[in-house]
Amino acid sequence: MIRANTEHRPTNRAVGYVRRSTDRQEQSIPDQKKAIENYVAEHDLRLSKFYVDDAISGTSTIGRRAFQEMMADAQKTNSQFDKIVVYDVKRFGRIDNDEAGYYRHILRTNGVEVIYVSENFNGDVTDDLLRPVKQWQARQESKDLSKVTIRGLLSKVEGGWWMGGTPPYGYDLRYENAEGKFLFILRFMPDGTKQLFDEKGNAIRTLTKGESLNISKRDQAKLVFSDNQRVKTARQIFQMYAEQGKGYKSLAATLNQEGIPTARGPQWAHIYKGKWTDTTIRAILVNPIYAGDMVWNRRTDARFHRISQGRAVDRENVHGARLVPNDQSDWIVIRDAHPALINRRLFEQAKQRLENHPKSIEQKQNNHGRTWNGQRSRFILSGLLRCSLCGNRYQGVTREKGKKRLDGTKIKNYYYGCGGYITKGTTICQMNAIPKEAIESKVIEMVLDFYKPYLEKDGRQKLAEAVKSQTGAEKEDITSARQRAQAELENITKIINNLLDNLTETNREHVDKRLNDLTTKKQQIEVRLEELERLSLSQAEIDTIVTEGMRFLACLEFTLRNGLPEEKLTALRRCIEKIHINKPAKKAILAIRMVPVGGLNTVQEKSISI
Repeated sequence: MIRANTEHRPTNRAVGYVRRSTDRQEQSIPDQKKAIENYVAEHDLRLSKFYVDDAISGTSTIGRRAFQEMMADAQKTNSQFDKIVVYDVKRFGRIDNDEAGYYRHILRTNGVEVIYVSENFNGDVTDDLLRPVKQWQARQESKDLSKVTIRGLLSKVEGGWWMGGTPPYGYDLRYENAEGKFLFILRFMPDGTKQLFDEKGNAIRTLTKGESLNISKRDQAKLVFSDNQRVKTARQIFQMYAEQGKGYKSLAATLNQEGIPTARGPQWAHIYKGKWTDTTIRAILVNPIYAGDMVWNRRTDARFHRISQGRAVDRENVHGARLVPNDQSDWIVIRDAHPALINRRLFEQAKQRLENHPKSIEQKQNNHGRTWNGQRSRFILSGLLRCSLCGNRYQGVTREKGKKRLDGTKIKNYYYGCGGYITKGTTICQMNAIPKEAIESKVIEMVLDFYKPYLEKDGRQKLAEAVKSQTGAEKEDITSARQRAQAELENITKIINNLLDNLTETNREHVDKRLNDLTTKKQQIEVRLEELERLSLSQAEIDTIVTEGMRFLACLEFTLRNGLPEEKLTALRRCIEKIHINKPAKKAILAIRMVPVGGLNTVQEKSISI
């Protein structure tokens, strides 16, 4: 929105914008403020406030909350300033010329000028020539630093060193210092603890869950065999799959029946059940690490560069998604980087069978009793049904049985069945199948009946009250979550500042790597804070949600009765959070959202018989 009558307003009203990222060479926040204050005093300007982004990268405007607040304030009809004073072009942002020009254009059309204190611009037409050059230089400095960081990572991976994270099942981490001296062996346990062993395999210490490992950034690790049981199990998985012809489900059932512990149990995190699954089995079978090869660069998360053919190249779309999969030709594979748990013949045998395994729905339908999943599935409750007995999702299943038609084809019957049984066998649960059409029709009728009051004469008012009520109920939880995230952000900022204060030419490379990791985590928290901020709704946003909700509900019955399967599936996922199925009790519990739009999550439970 463009401010009106800006030419009649005072022109000496100013605000300051200061920013610092993680570069120790950058001007500190207090120094920037002092320089700005001196400038406004010398030029007879009235400085009303500072917008401050501290320990935030300037390579993007995403996550710079103070910058976005300043832009929003500049566009208000009652804006309190006409000048933004910054220390230099870099403080405004290490963004490219197009993005910088976009923001300057918005400010200019709202009567706001950006002043750079230390750039020595002349205030004439030559500024239009110099400003883009300086903006390009600021951007290029960050891009050059990105290349330096990638070179350090490439050097590490080329040495076959472990790049971080939990090692694959069957392996531990052997740490040594920069001189190659053995330090300890680290083993991750299913309960979330970590055990340290000496070179002879004797346990020397146990780290509790969440306890950090105190090591130098110069210490590095390589993969070594874990305990005999884990190594034996991993080998058996390849042998049973490649040589005995067992499938994922059969393998998982066998390991669960034998009581073999998984890599992660319920104590590690609530999402783990301590049971082997088909996805866990497949993750092991496709991992080249088991043949002794280190594989890196499967995905890209850097802003400016990606790694192609072993070197850093510019990303084509730096404003798009940060995390993207890389083409297999760009994977970095270091052969024989560590001891192979299986021989290459067995790995290639398993790989060949994996490549011949049916992947698409059409391929799966050529076999008997395949499951149907995904957005294009004919099963419109896919992803919503959960088994009350074992907690696993229900999946769509088709069976060909009974009498044949006159043309000789078999009649297909469609069900939903417990995914615990389908993927892991009877050690987890039973099939507990329910007919597809029966459950779907009952769910549709319950959903339409639930939202019927919103379509009555005073329905809009009822929906508005539901939105306001839910917003108030969530406010306390949002505030608490924001405080936790902010505390974590402040802690990371302190660590970054400590690293910067202790930066020397000797440790610069290692500090840069640490800063890169911390910056990534910091950006994730900042995104989370932005999400929490968006959850606090204004009255205008509430009105928008109500309008969208009424529009959605007006079409809901037609969609659920006459729409395509994928249209029905999409609509139901907006209405229902989950459905718990208890087949022995012949009952299903629907958690229906009070408001089917706007991302609000308060639900009301409704029961139906099955």
